[in-house]
Amino acid sequence: MKFNLRIFITFIFIIFLAQGHSQDSINQYEALRLKNELGFQKSYRVLKTTFKSLEGFQTFYPGTKITLEKILRYHFYTAIHVNQKENKLFSMDLTEFELKNNTSEEEITKETVTLIGDMFFGSNELKVISIKN
Repeated sequence: MKFNLRIFITFIFIIFLAQGHSQDSINQYEALRLKNELGFQKSYRVLKTTFKSLEGFQTFYPGTKITLEKILRYHFYTAIHVNQKENKLFSMDLTEFELKNNTSEEEITKETVTLIGDMFFGSNELKVISIKN
């Protein structure tokens, strides 16, 4: 009887561990491209946001036919972590930028694009995609 109870407890423990891990992966959307040639600690940026999902990032960036998600994840080498406690951007050298409590995914994307565009390497990325802030 004790043996079966141990197996049951172990099984339950494994399920909880797997559920916790899958929850993190649901909230983290990795950058679609990496910028390895720069030699930074990370080859991508990370946008942490309080928005609960990527759903609102599926609209087009103003003046383009590119979604907010693709602008960030592909063109600006940025992972998006949703459902976070606060809005922050981490650059490739791990500098942390506090972001406003934006009311829309478009606003936080514009703020992020502006911040990245003001960075040395980010300014080139902004030129390549040629979007207006």
